[in-house]
Amino acid sequence: MDGAGRRGGRWRRSCAAGSLARHAVVGIVPGDHVCASFGSDEEQQAIVARYARQALRRGERFLYLAHSSDDARIHTCLEQEGIDVEAGVAVGQIKIRRIERDQERIDPDAIIAALQGDRRAALRDGYSALCAAAEMSWALTRPAEMDAVLRYERAVRHVFAAADVAGMCQYDRRLFPADVLERLVAAHEFQLWTGPQLATTARRRLTISEHDGGVVALAGALDIDSAAYLAARLAALDGGDDLVVLTSGLGFADISGCRALLHAAEALGRGRRMVLPDAAAPLVRVLELCGWSSHARLVLV
Repeated sequence: MDGAGRRGGRWRRSCAAGSLARHAVVGIVPGDHVCASFGSDEEQQAIVARYARQALRRGERFLYLAHSSDDARIHTCLEQEGIDVEAGVAVGQIKIRRIERDQERIDPDAIIAALQGDRRAALRDGYSALCAAAEMSWALTRPAEMDAVLRYERAVRHVFAAADVAGMCQYDRRLFPADVLERLVAAHEFQLWTGPQLATTARRRLTISEHDGGVVALAGALDIDSAAYLAARLAALDGGDDLVVLTSGLGFADISGCRALLHAAEALGRGRRMVLPDAAAPLVRVLELCGWSSHARLVLV
């Protein structure tokens, strides 16, 4: 393969990874504490840009806590999403701040107190919520203090119970040892993993995997807690072909979850259907009880 062919292949993989990452972020709302694990700059940029755009459109303050990235890179990332960064900064809806950890020891309580202060400031300034995104590479500056970082990730959960703050912790898989990253990821109820051919999100009881071919797989529980999140994710998937959703991994489904699937099928473009191959028994049972299993836009095969 010549140089142009190799560059073309990398460009296509980069576009696929960026698209999957953008889709994976859809549905994050205040109340969510997300661990975003990525393996490339393209994935990180797509995650941050989509997350910020959602927050700004909902009338929330977007706070970016930078460590590895300089301001120019952050501005470019947001501007490519169509965000007017200068205007956002001028009115206070966008804030970019650098993370400085000069103390010898990491103090989880102090970090949580700072987040609470930012949350209260956003509400006081008239925003409906605070959406924060932090580059967790700062943790690597204190490798001996990784247990303190883990304590922070576990302890900060109570902040998000107020549902007026969202947090996205960005973990670069190229920097963190696999065993350390595994422990940090597990401290989050919402885990997001992106790659060039697959993006997976595990939000409490529901896991959604999207392949670069457009196929979506569901596992876990499809219930009232996950219905709105699933609806947002499916609404972001466009294309001309039928939408294939694999549900064999579902162990539970209720009416709210099935209704989310039905509404997503009805919202597909003209001529498109949602196809459910080898549908999970709990899902089929509810669809049949509700009279939805024969819906023209929802096809069980």
